[in-house]
Amino acid sequence: MTRRISTYPLKITLTAIAISLGLGAVAAPVAALSPDLSGLTPTLTYPDPAPQPVTRDADDLRK
Repeated sequence: MTRRISTYPLKITLTAIAISLGLGAVAAPVAALSPDLSGLTPTLTYPDPAPQPVTRDADDLRK
């Protein structure tokens, strides 16, 4: 007696992939026409790094 392997999970997976690709093709033009929302979040700016501390003084340099 041969054992039959169920293809049900594979069918569900392929159906899910087909639906997601189809919805992605429909949603792409809608996303391209969406309003500009860049003004809702501020632009992040970072301060310049602090200068490195001086570890030698003028007397050390003369030696």
